[in-house]
Amino acid sequence: MFVHCSLCGGENRLEPGEALLACSFCGASLALEQPKDVERLVLTHTRDDRMAEASLRSHLAEKNRRPPTRVEIDFSYVPFSMIEADDGRLTLAPAARVWPARESSPYPPAGKYDFFDEAAVKERVAPAREIDPRAARVLHLPVYSMKYEAGEWRGRAAVVGESWQIVAEKLPPERPRRAGAGQVVAGAALFAGYFALAKMTPGLFGSLAAVAAAATAGYCVFALRERAKG
Repeated sequence: MFVHCSLCGGENRLEPGEALLACSFCGASLALEQPKDVERLVLTHTRDDRMAEASLRSHLAEKNRRPPTRVEIDFSYVPFSMIEADDGRLTLAPAARVWPARESSPYPPAGKYDFFDEAAVKERVAPAREIDPRAARVLHLPVYSMKYEAGEWRGRAAVVGESWQIVAEKLPPERPRRAGAGQVVAGAALFAGYFALAKMTPGLFGSLAAVAAAATAGYCVFALRERAKG
């Protein structure tokens, strides 16, 4: 957006959020009139469906969820009302009905914002029909809306461009745990150790007590190891 200096007539570029501008030609201070409408900005983004799908897969793997077997991606710029609380915190509320999770919204992602011009945006833009009256401005964020399958399970998720934040109402079931080769070897070694310990201890009661004590110690070590992993 450009404004002209009332003193020298020079053309100056206005960046989002600026309320006072010094003319780059004569140095005069230009007090800018605040627009009556809510300021609308767009987050610059280059569409990348493969990156969005990779972000979803990484998120599910981190949560130990089943991987998607089929993914459908729809991309659009979704408007959000940016609301500033009394303590200065910024929150976003969806201003369109296409957002998949009404109870959750993304945090304002970092990136290059510019004044919104629907004619200049190449991708589809969702209409801003539900702007919050408390909104300081409206942010149009690049959103990948995803429908995906994980076996027989079906769900939806959204990936916000630039930040690659994942928002999902539900997640697929957890992955089935499989015993690895190391776990099988460890189990066999424990069985052999317990068997040898029982043979070395005289009497039935002594053998049972020794095996129980060894099993308890082994479980404590395993529990501490799992807690250390997180």
